[in-house]
Amino acid sequence: MGEVASNDALKANTLYGQLADKLRSEITDGTYEAGSQLPTEFELQHDTGLSRSTIRHALDLLVDDGTLVKIHGKGTFVRDNTSSDTPRAQFLSLTSNAEKLGVTMTTKLVDTRLTAPTETQQKFFGISDSDQLVELTRLRYVDNEPFCVEINYFTSQFKSLMNKDVSGSLYKLLRTDYAIAPAGGHKTFAIAYASANEAFLLQVERNTPLMEIIDYVYGPSEKPLHISRQVIRSDKYKYELQS
Repeated sequence: MGEVASNDALKANTLYGQLADKLRSEITDGTYEAGSQLPTEFELQHDTGLSRSTIRHALDLLVDDGTLVKIHGKGTFVRDNTSSDTPRAQFLSLTSNAEKLGVTMTTKLVDTRLTAPTETQQKFFGISDSDQLVELTRLRYVDNEPFCVEINYFTSQFKSLMNKDVSGSLYKLLRTDYAIAPAGGHKTFAIAYASANEAFLLQVERNTPLMEIIDYVYGPSEKPLHISRQVIRSDKYKYELQS
């Protein structure tokens, strides 16, 4: 059977479709557990006798349907459904979400600076402790009320962001000025307690419980794009996850 680029109706009859189905079955039966790493493309090629392009096409198919997630520089992993790996179609900025809800969002730049990366940031961006990150701190308002302190971290490749107007959607700015768009990412959720500075900016009492969302965002070709930390007034914003 030849390798062909086919539509959804024919995928099951292609070599890459058959391999995708086989891997999906092995994930279902526990051969590959949630969060575990799959063999490399080279290893799969050796084990199956299929071409590299067929292997890659099958893996891409499983990434697209949410079964697998690729992490730049690390490999391909079985998606853990208890976490929130976010496909591009669902990766909307707060600005986009606000527009969909019909509310008015405004943004004030609080601070911009170069900062040393943490160990977690070094691992995500693939940089060393001698490198610097661009740190942008913004205060987000909905209908003129402060509701979110947002800190974004970019590599020095985006140092020019420090001289740009970042009062609107960062993702729109990245698309128009850098021809880059978010392709996916990973979110973590936690409860944080307002620091003195966060309490001042959000007009709440210090140690008020806040919703903390940290986004690890990838651009094209699974290249790390930025990290965003948002602390949000839970009385002003609700986050809904759909399976």
